Amino acid sequence: MKNIVKRLPFGVVALLAVAALAALPRPAVAESGFSGMQVQGMKLNIAKALGRTTADGILVRDVALGGPADQAGLKRGDLIVEYAGQKIDTFERLVKVAGSTRPGQEVKVLLLRHGKPMTLMLKLGAKTEPWKVAKGSVVGHPQTGLTMASLTQKLRKGFGLRWGSIGVLVTLADPERKDIGLRRGDLITQVNQDDVWKPEQVVAKYKAAKKAGKKELLLLVERVNGFYFMLLPVR
Repeated sequence: MKNIVKRLPFGVVALLAVAALAALPRPAVAESGFSGMQVQGMKLNIAKALGRTTADGILVRDVALGGPADQAGLKRGDLIVEYAGQKIDTFERLVKVAGSTRPGQEVKVLLLRHGKPMTLMLKLGAKTEPWKVAKGSVVGHPQTGLTMASLTQKLRKGFGLRWGSIGVLVTLADPERKDIGLRRGDLITQVNQDDVWKPEQVVAKYKAAKKAGKKELLLLVERVNGFYFMLLPVR
Protein backbone atom coordinates (compact mmCIF):
# COMPACT_ATOMS: atom_id res chain seq x y z
CA MET A 1 0.00 0.00 0.00
CA LYS A 2 2.88 2.36 0.84
CA ASN A 3 4.52 1.65 -2.53
CA ILE A 4 1.26 2.43 -4.34
CA VAL A 5 0.95 5.77 -2.55
CA LYS A 6 4.53 6.65 -3.44
CA ARG A 7 3.81 6.14 -7.15
CA LEU A 8 0.71 8.41 -7.11
CA PRO A 9 1.02 12.08 -8.15
CA PHE A 10 1.14 14.53 -5.25
CA GLY A 11 -2.26 16.03 -6.16
CA VAL A 12 -3.94 12.64 -6.00
CA VAL A 13 -2.31 11.89 -2.63
CA ALA A 14 -3.55 15.26 -1.31
CA LEU A 15 -7.09 14.52 -2.48
CA LEU A 16 -6.99 11.13 -0.78
CA ALA A 17 -5.85 12.77 2.43
CA VAL A 18 -8.67 15.32 2.28
CA ALA A 19 -11.20 12.56 1.59
CA ALA A 20 -9.88 10.56 4.54
CA LEU A 21 -10.22 13.58 6.83
CA ALA A 22 -13.76 14.24 5.59
CA ALA A 23 -14.68 10.65 6.40
CA LEU A 24 -13.63 11.02 10.03
CA PRO A 25 -16.49 11.56 12.50
CA ARG A 26 -16.88 15.23 13.36
CA PRO A 27 -17.24 16.30 16.99
CA ALA A 28 -20.78 17.27 17.93
CA VAL A 29 -21.35 20.99 18.26
CA ALA A 30 -23.04 21.80 21.54
CA GLU A 31 -26.34 23.62 21.17
CA SER A 32 -26.44 27.04 22.78
CA GLY A 33 -29.34 28.05 25.00
CA PHE A 34 -32.43 29.42 23.27
CA SER A 35 -33.78 32.67 24.74
CA GLY A 36 -36.69 33.27 22.36
CA MET A 37 -36.04 36.96 21.82
CA GLN A 38 -34.88 39.16 18.97
CA VAL A 39 -32.50 41.98 19.79
CA GLN A 40 -30.89 44.99 18.14
CA GLY A 41 -27.60 46.75 18.83
CA MET A 42 -27.50 50.33 20.07
CA LYS A 43 -26.21 53.43 18.30
CA LEU A 44 -25.31 56.76 19.84
CA ASN A 45 -28.33 58.55 18.34
CA ILE A 46 -30.64 55.87 19.76
CA ALA A 47 -28.93 56.15 23.14
CA LYS A 48 -29.41 59.92 23.13
CA ALA A 49 -33.11 59.47 22.37
CA LEU A 50 -33.27 57.38 25.55
CA GLY A 51 -31.40 59.99 27.55
CA ARG A 52 -28.18 57.99 27.70
CA THR A 53 -24.69 59.21 26.92
CA THR A 54 -23.20 55.87 25.83
CA ALA A 55 -24.38 53.34 23.26
CA ASP A 56 -23.93 50.28 25.43
CA GLY A 57 -26.49 47.51 25.80
CA ILE A 58 -28.89 45.96 23.31
CA LEU A 59 -32.61 46.54 22.78
CA VAL A 60 -35.22 43.78 22.80
CA ARG A 61 -37.15 44.02 19.53
CA ASP A 62 -39.45 41.03 19.93
CA VAL A 63 -40.22 38.20 22.32
CA ALA A 64 -41.56 34.82 21.23
CA LEU A 65 -44.91 34.10 22.86
CA GLY A 66 -44.49 31.39 25.49
CA GLY A 67 -40.71 31.23 25.00
CA PRO A 68 -38.05 31.50 27.73
CA ALA A 69 -37.74 35.31 27.52
CA ASP A 70 -41.51 35.73 27.65
CA GLN A 71 -41.77 33.45 30.68
CA ALA A 72 -38.96 35.36 32.40
CA GLY A 73 -40.83 38.65 31.96
CA LEU A 74 -38.76 40.37 29.27
CA LYS A 75 -40.63 42.83 27.08
CA ARG A 76 -40.15 44.67 23.82
CA GLY A 77 -38.16 47.85 24.44
CA ASP A 78 -36.14 46.50 27.35
CA LEU A 79 -32.48 47.54 27.26
CA ILE A 80 -30.22 44.65 28.31
CA VAL A 81 -26.94 45.82 29.85
CA GLU A 82 -25.75 42.59 31.47
CA TYR A 83 -26.33 38.98 30.42
CA ALA A 84 -25.09 35.82 32.15
CA GLY A 85 -22.73 37.83 34.34
CA GLN A 86 -21.17 39.73 31.42
CA LYS A 87 -21.53 43.41 30.59
CA ILE A 88 -23.13 43.83 27.19
CA ASP A 89 -21.67 46.80 25.35
CA THR A 90 -22.32 45.63 21.77
CA PHE A 91 -24.52 43.24 19.82
CA GLU A 92 -21.44 41.13 19.03
CA ARG A 93 -20.72 40.79 22.74
CA LEU A 94 -24.17 39.36 23.38
CA VAL A 95 -23.81 36.90 20.50
CA LYS A 96 -20.52 35.66 21.98
CA VAL A 97 -21.88 35.35 25.51
CA ALA A 98 -25.15 33.73 24.39
CA GLY A 99 -23.18 31.26 22.28
CA SER A 100 -21.48 29.90 25.38
CA THR A 101 -24.74 29.16 27.21
CA ARG A 102 -26.56 25.82 27.18
CA PRO A 103 -30.23 24.69 27.27
CA GLY A 104 -31.52 24.46 30.83
CA GLN A 105 -29.05 27.04 32.11
CA GLU A 106 -30.44 29.88 34.21
CA VAL A 107 -28.85 33.25 33.48
CA LYS A 108 -29.19 36.60 35.18
CA VAL A 109 -30.32 39.47 32.98
CA LEU A 110 -29.81 43.05 34.10
CA LEU A 111 -31.90 45.49 32.08
CA LEU A 112 -33.32 48.97 32.06
CA ARG A 113 -37.04 49.48 31.56
CA HIS A 114 -38.10 53.12 31.26
CA GLY A 115 -34.69 53.96 32.68
CA LYS A 116 -35.21 51.88 35.83
CA PRO A 117 -32.88 48.92 36.52
CA MET A 118 -34.43 45.45 36.78
CA THR A 119 -32.95 41.99 37.29
CA LEU A 120 -34.67 38.95 35.79
CA MET A 121 -33.72 35.27 35.83
CA LEU A 122 -33.99 33.67 32.41
CA LYS A 123 -34.05 29.88 32.10
CA LEU A 124 -32.81 29.06 28.64
CA GLY A 125 -34.43 26.35 26.60
CA ALA A 126 -33.64 24.33 23.49
CA LYS A 127 -34.97 25.28 20.10
CA THR A 128 -38.24 23.51 19.39
CA GLU A 129 -38.88 21.95 15.97
CA PRO A 130 -40.61 25.05 14.49
CA TRP A 131 -37.55 27.17 15.36
CA LYS A 132 -35.17 24.66 13.77
CA VAL A 133 -36.65 24.95 10.28
CA ALA A 134 -33.73 25.79 8.02
CA LYS A 135 -34.47 23.92 4.81
CA GLY A 136 -37.79 24.61 3.16
CA SER A 137 -40.18 21.94 1.94
CA VAL A 138 -42.91 22.81 -0.58
CA VAL A 139 -46.14 20.87 -1.14
CA GLY A 140 -48.76 21.43 -3.82
CA HIS A 141 -52.20 20.27 -2.69
CA PRO A 142 -54.73 20.16 -5.57
CA GLN A 143 -57.66 19.32 -3.26
CA THR A 144 -57.39 22.73 -1.60
CA GLY A 145 -55.83 24.61 -4.49
CA LEU A 146 -52.91 25.60 -2.26
CA THR A 147 -49.15 25.46 -2.56
CA MET A 148 -47.62 25.57 0.91
CA ALA A 149 -44.07 25.87 2.23
CA SER A 150 -42.32 25.54 5.57
CA LEU A 151 -41.26 28.94 6.87
CA THR A 152 -37.51 29.54 6.51
CA GLN A 153 -35.76 32.78 7.40
CA LYS A 154 -35.47 33.57 3.68
CA LEU A 155 -39.22 33.19 3.13
CA ARG A 156 -39.98 35.11 6.33
CA LYS A 157 -37.96 38.05 5.03
CA GLY A 158 -39.27 37.76 1.47
CA PHE A 159 -42.91 37.85 2.56
CA GLY A 160 -42.36 40.52 5.22
CA LEU A 161 -43.44 38.29 8.10
CA ARG A 162 -42.51 39.21 11.65
CA TRP A 163 -39.58 37.50 13.37
CA GLY A 164 -41.73 35.52 15.83
CA SER A 165 -44.07 34.07 13.20
CA ILE A 166 -44.30 30.28 13.07
CA GLY A 167 -46.44 28.25 10.71
CA VAL A 168 -46.96 27.05 7.14
CA LEU A 169 -46.78 29.70 4.43
CA VAL A 170 -49.28 29.80 1.56
CA THR A 171 -47.11 30.61 -1.46
CA LEU A 172 -49.84 30.12 -4.08
CA ALA A 173 -53.64 29.95 -3.91
CA ASP A 174 -55.88 28.99 -6.82
CA PRO A 175 -57.82 32.19 -7.69
CA GLU A 176 -60.72 30.05 -8.94
CA ARG A 177 -61.22 28.53 -5.47
CA LYS A 178 -63.22 31.31 -3.84
CA ASP A 179 -64.42 28.85 -1.21
CA ILE A 180 -61.05 28.47 0.51
CA GLY A 181 -60.64 32.12 1.56
CA LEU A 182 -56.85 31.82 1.76
CA ARG A 183 -54.43 33.90 -0.28
CA ARG A 184 -50.75 34.13 -1.08
CA GLY A 185 -48.79 35.27 1.97
CA ASP A 186 -51.18 33.82 4.57
CA LEU A 187 -49.48 31.91 7.37
CA ILE A 188 -51.35 28.86 8.68
CA THR A 189 -50.33 28.62 12.34
CA GLN A 190 -52.85 26.05 13.59
CA VAL A 191 -55.10 23.37 12.16
CA ASN A 192 -57.92 22.31 14.48
CA GLN A 193 -56.07 24.05 17.35
CA ASP A 194 -52.83 22.09 16.78
CA ASP A 195 -49.69 24.02 15.87
CA VAL A 196 -48.25 23.32 12.41
CA TRP A 197 -44.92 24.25 10.83
CA LYS A 198 -44.60 21.77 7.96
CA PRO A 199 -46.90 21.66 4.90
CA GLU A 200 -47.05 17.87 5.29
CA GLN A 201 -48.77 18.39 8.65
CA VAL A 202 -51.56 20.40 7.01
CA VAL A 203 -52.00 17.73 4.33
CA ALA A 204 -52.12 14.99 6.97
CA LYS A 205 -54.80 16.90 8.89
CA TYR A 206 -56.81 17.29 5.68
CA LYS A 207 -56.57 13.57 4.86
CA ALA A 208 -57.57 12.61 8.41
CA ALA A 209 -60.59 14.93 8.27
CA LYS A 210 -61.68 13.55 4.92
CA LYS A 211 -61.36 9.98 6.17
CA ALA A 212 -63.44 10.88 9.24
CA GLY A 213 -66.13 12.38 7.04
CA LYS A 214 -65.62 15.96 8.23
CA LYS A 215 -66.56 18.79 5.90
CA GLU A 216 -64.25 21.52 7.21
CA LEU A 217 -61.00 22.19 9.04
CA LEU A 218 -60.53 25.08 11.45
CA LEU A 219 -57.45 27.14 10.62
CA LEU A 220 -55.78 29.91 12.60
CA VAL A 221 -54.21 32.20 10.02
CA GLU A 222 -51.82 35.09 10.56
CA ARG A 223 -51.98 38.05 8.21
CA VAL A 224 -50.34 41.46 8.22
CA ASN A 225 -53.32 42.90 10.08
CA GLY A 226 -53.75 40.15 12.67
CA PHE A 227 -54.93 36.60 13.33
CA TYR A 228 -58.12 35.05 11.96
CA PHE A 229 -59.93 31.77 12.43
CA MET A 230 -61.04 30.43 9.04
CA LEU A 231 -62.73 27.30 7.78
CA LEU A 232 -61.08 25.23 5.06
CA PRO A 233 -63.52 23.04 3.06
CA VAL A 234 -62.74 19.34 2.89
CA ARG A 235 -63.85 17.77 -0.37
